[in-house]
Amino acid sequence: MKSLLSVFATSNTDKTVVISGFLGFLGAAIMFAGDLLLYAHWREMPEVNEAIISLLPSRKVVILAAPWQLQVSGVLGPIAAGFYLFGAWHLYINLAARSRFWASLTAILFGLSIIIAGAYHALWGMYGFIVQFANDQGLSSLVLLEAASNYMAFVADIVAAPLGIACLIVLVRTLQFKTNYPRWMVLLNPLPLLLVGSPILASLAINMTTPYDALTVGTYFNAVMMLFFFTSVLSSKQKSD
Repeated sequence: MKSLLSVFATSNTDKTVVISGFLGFLGAAIMFAGDLLLYAHWREMPEVNEAIISLLPSRKVVILAAPWQLQVSGVLGPIAAGFYLFGAWHLYINLAARSRFWASLTAILFGLSIIIAGAYHALWGMYGFIVQFANDQGLSSLVLLEAASNYMAFVADIVAAPLGIACLIVLVRTLQFKTNYPRWMVLLNPLPLLLVGSPILASLAINMTTPYDALTVGTYFNAVMMLFFFTSVLSSKQKSD
């Protein structure tokens, strides 16, 4: 334990950059696995209620998820968030050399968004049960489905605000050469990838067959974060070389 604390006490060590970035990547990978439990189903779809199609046009395949898959996927959310939080420390290290204020603000905002994102992912397990219930019960359950959908959208918006600001800070500071990142890392910053890629993939997914539509839009966030942390660690190692 003492040796571990000494690593994190010296935030400019290469070992800390690599370990924290790898753990951030692991958090994204765990949540990505949770996404697969929700959407990676190739069985024949039953008849789907029109209300569900309108609310979840590209994610309706969640109807096919088994109870254990919804349960495990939900539990993976908070577990992934715990590892994701090391990614906040990774961001702090890469910004702190030039400004501890911007580094601290970025890490706090990113950490806050990831904690809420873990809760959001956990909610998807219960939301999946509600979607399945609504599809079986029809009109009598649509009020519950609409309320649950509105709450899911509300939580997603709460995640987006601090995450977007954190990524924007990293992007601007990288362009200004005020981070440990090479300037080409702006191309892999999550903010432009999510802002540009998400609507493009959503429009493409409309014409995809199930479950590829759900896999395209439902796994994109964590795929972007996996790519970011992976390249962040690589660029840190190249810098130390």
